[in-house]
Amino acid sequence: MKRHLKTYPAPRFWPIMIKEHEFTIRPASGPHPISWAIPLGILLRDVLKYAKTLGEVKRVLAEGKVLIDGKVRTDHKFPVGLMDVVYLKPANEYYRILPNSVNRLALVKITPEEAAFKLVRLTGKRILRGNRVQLNLHDGRSSVVKVEDPFNIQVGYRIFDVLKISIPDGQVMDSIPLEPDAFVSIIGGTNIGRYGTLKETPDTRGPNSLAKVMIGDVENTVTLKYLFPIGKGSPIINISGDVA
Repeated sequence: MKRHLKTYPAPRFWPIMIKEHEFTIRPASGPHPISWAIPLGILLRDVLKYAKTLGEVKRVLAEGKVLIDGKVRTDHKFPVGLMDVVYLKPANEYYRILPNSVNRLALVKITPEEAAFKLVRLTGKRILRGNRVQLNLHDGRSSVVKVEDPFNIQVGYRIFDVLKISIPDGQVMDSIPLEPDAFVSIIGGTNIGRYGTLKETPDTRGPNSLAKVMIGDVENTVTLKYLFPIGKGSPIINISGDVA
C-alpha cells in the first residue's frame, strides 16, 4: 500500500471523514514527513474549502494558482508542513502553517510583507572545505554558510537554532538562536500550539534534553526537540491571526 493510503490509518489531524471514504490522498515524497504534513489537495478542499472536489483542486493547481514558499505547485499530493507559506492567487491571500493545540497544524493568515520570508530550524550540520558549513533544515532544504571556525560555530548556527530565509530563493536573512529570552513556539508534546519565553537551556543539545520555558505565568519543562524559536524577545511572525 505504498502508493495509496486508507482513511483510518491517516493522521488524525487531517479533516477527513473516516467512515465516508475508504481511501484518502497519500502525500508524495517531499520536504515534510507524513506525520507532520497535510497533502495540498486536502488543504485546499477540506481545510480552506477552496474547492468542493478533488477534480476542482486539480484544475486550480494546473492553472498555477497556488504557491508554496513562493513556488507554483501543481501536485495535489505535495506535502505542506510546519512554517510553510501558502499563497492563493485568485483570493490574494497568504497563510503560514503553525502548530495548533487542536489540529496539530493550522493556517494563520499573514500579510504579503511577512510572506516574503520563512523560518526554518536547523536539524543537522556538515563541515565542507573552505571554512564552509552545510546547514540541514527541517523542511528538507539545506544552506551553505561561511564561518571563521567550522569546529567552533558561532551562535545562530547550532542545532535547534532557526534561520530566517527569503523565499523563494532561500537566502539567509537572519538567525534566531535557541538561547534564554528567545520567544519560542512549542511544536509537540502536551503544550503543542502554545508560546512562551525560554528561561534556561541545558548544557547539551540532545533532542530529549530539557529546557525551562515560561508559558504565561507558569514555568514549564519542555524537551528541546519541541522548541522552535520565532523571535528574540518577541515573535517576528504573526501568531494571532485568523486560523483555518
